[in-house]
Amino acid sequence: MLKEKLYDMLDSKSREMIEIRRYLHQNPEPSFKEFKTAEYIRKFYEKYGEKEIEWLRYPVGLHGIAVKIKGNSEDKSKKTLAIRADFDALIIKEETGFSYKSVNPEFMHACGHDAHTAILLMTADALIKVKNELPGDVVIIHQYAEETPPGGAKTMIEDGVLDGVDAIIGGHVWASSETGTVAIRPGMTMAGRTYFKVIITGRGGHGSQPNKCVDPILAASNFVVAAQSIISRNVDPLESAVVTFGRFEGLGSFNVIPNTVTLEGDVRNFSDRTRDLIEKRFKEILAGVTAAYGCTFELVYDHDYPPVINDEKLSEFGKSFIESNSIPGLKLCPCEMAMGSEDFSYYQRKIPGLYVFFGAKPEGEFFPHHHPKFNIDENSFLNIAKFFAGFAVDFFEKYDL
Repeated sequence: MLKEKLYDMLDSKSREMIEIRRYLHQNPEPSFKEFKTAEYIRKFYEKYGEKEIEWLRYPVGLHGIAVKIKGNSEDKSKKTLAIRADFDALIIKEETGFSYKSVNPEFMHACGHDAHTAILLMTADALIKVKNELPGDVVIIHQYAEETPPGGAKTMIEDGVLDGVDAIIGGHVWASSETGTVAIRPGMTMAGRTYFKVIITGRGGHGSQPNKCVDPILAASNFVVAAQSIISRNVDPLESAVVTFGRFEGLGSFNVIPNTVTLEGDVRNFSDRTRDLIEKRFKEILAGVTAAYGCTFELVYDHDYPPVINDEKLSEFGKSFIESNSIPGLKLCPCEMAMGSEDFSYYQRKIPGLYVFFGAKPEGEFFPHHHPKFNIDENSFLNIAKFFAGFAVDFFEKYDL
């Protein structure tokens, strides 16, 4: 059978998958500056001729890469599935001590995007080799800048990467979950995110004469407290949302009231309705508090990524695929909603999409994503690649659009 043939091919590529991941791990580049990484991916596909892939597009958006693998069917109703992986790293100094640790001291693959890329490269390689047996088409999407808004997905979509695509799947290695587990949640899965920056301006002066000043610290402090009432008193208690202030800065001397205070933070939510409500109340409270204390303000309030909302039908299909035991090393586990965000959500706003979490917990001490000592179990890669390849075959043969 076609799936077993693909699985055997991937078995033979397991070591190469790990070697690619280690090369990418050793050579990380941050969001929007992944020039050498993009070139590495492009060159991987350039070895295939026109008879093997229908097209290779580079760049898509800033420097994304897309490849179309054309199946054998000439049926106009045949399906097209996209598989997406991201390839940017983070501005973190690595502290793992691995032999393949980052050679770029300022940057590190501390989230697993190196693994995502290696897995997708080997998955694509296997699919290309059996393209004449594929009953549908596959579009491979290597995306830049997932970590940093506005992200790479939006511009790649604007550049036509989803044209003619019926559905899309993607996923993330998850270092806190045991290897072999697969988490799929229909519907609301990851939160949307909004960034804000507030500069509150008063009138600075000596701390001994507050009556001659307009204190922006007092105004900012009251605003921070009042803004938390948005969640407790305005948002539906049955919905989840968070308003976080991560920066409160009023630089100056201990005995001086500063002229300005800067606040930065973000908002997390699971629906556009809640997002818009929080924005409305945030601005109303900010205007009211600053006016009450005689201050003025400047506000940047940007909606970064929408919520990740998995297509219900595609999610159930993914669960059934795992439960079919097509890949014995994988098993379903519960999937809770997460307050993290992902620009995979932009693809899902255009076509049905499924975002999956794959357990990849390493042996020994565990360190979370974005930690300087972050690591993942490389033994997880093979079955993740099999999931994508096997899912594609079942999607073409069994899924009703």
